Amino acid sequence: MRSSLLLLTVVACVNPRPPLPPHPPAPDRYERAAAPEPTARADAADELAIDPSPRAGQLLVTLHTRDVDPSVRARAATAIEHRSDPSLAIFLASSATADPDPAVRATAAGAHERLRALGKRPGTAAGLSVLCPGCGQLLYLDEPEGALMLAALPLAVGGLLLLRGEESIGLDQPATSRKAPLALQMLFAGQNLWFYSIFDAYRDARVLRRDVGYRFPITRESLGHLVTAPFRPSVLASRWVWGAVPLTVLAGILVTSLIPADDSVERPTIFDVDRVNVLGHEFRPGTGFAAGSGYYAALFAGVGVGEEALFRGVIQTELEERFGTTGGLIAGSALFGAVHALNFLDNPKDALIAVPVISVLGSALGLAYIRTGHRLETSVAMHFWYDFLLSAAAFAADPTHQPFVVQYSAPM
Repeated sequence: MRSSLLLLTVVACVNPRPPLPPHPPAPDRYERAAAPEPTARADAADELAIDPSPRAGQLLVTLHTRDVDPSVRARAATAIEHRSDPSLAIFLASSATADPDPAVRATAAGAHERLRALGKRPGTAAGLSVLCPGCGQLLYLDEPEGALMLAALPLAVGGLLLLRGEESIGLDQPATSRKAPLALQMLFAGQNLWFYSIFDAYRDARVLRRDVGYRFPITRESLGHLVTAPFRPSVLASRWVWGAVPLTVLAGILVTSLIPADDSVERPTIFDVDRVNVLGHEFRPGTGFAAGSGYYAALFAGVGVGEEALFRGVIQTELEERFGTTGGLIAGSALFGAVHALNFLDNPKDALIAVPVISVLGSALGLAYIRTGHRLETSVAMHFWYDFLLSAAAFAADPTHQPFVVQYSAPM
């Protein structure tokens, strides 16, 4: 979960760029703003909207709040909105209730609501959800559905508490009680719901801003859409899924074979055992393999969504905005690999082999994200099937050293 801190660093230094004006403002805009004809003053308001100088903003506020003609005040309200300066929203809020003309009040109210949304910073929304899942939605974006994201905390903390006293929490070690496999599911679910909440806050702020200041539009894919992505025929038909996933899985198996194993531990394959232990119950190999695969499917469904939402949906997206498509892809993939080095703290030498391969995997996921229009469904499916198939292969090769294998220890 320490990767969340990396996100905070990345997001905090990226600010959306203001949109470029469609054309240079007319040179006589200031004179026309003081013209006796209301039509000239209204046209001047449109020109002042694309003039970045403070003087233009002040004059626009004057036209909106003091002009004698209601049509000019209404036109200036729309121009203030188009200026995309949230600091001016206070004048629209005042006019929405105090202007004597009902048409001006209605125009100012609509402009105020839209301009207020432009003031929401995606980095701030994401940063709040880094500190507390769902808080970016609840406290900053006024979205009550953020309360659902708060479940990430009790899930993650509950998983950690259940794991207390367990000798190992790795994916290649058996457990000493049934609570450990359940705890891993809770821990992974909480972590990845947390990751998704960061993306959701970031994305919702971008949507409120109508992507003003960004080159690439943000995806609108929902949580349900992403969770089902690995199983939808339209996604599975993508060459990124059926073409790239087998290659990455083979690379993962090769890397696993290069990492030295403990020769003192007997590791029979699933074809060498008569029974398979899943959650403390003994099954025939075929049934046990199906049950264990179901455990992995539940475990990695959240991983695919959470990590892709975080690393592709937020981090790579922001890096692309700053460094361009190629630079963002390279930097995001390197960061993806570097963060996964935390999985090898107990065996740093293994990280020297695994991390470069994980970075290459990240580049494949990032490239799929780019080539599919910055949508997450394909990279989510790729991520899920990579994790699932690699774990299934490891399960077949060594059915006795899996996180759902419960080997009760006799009391001393």
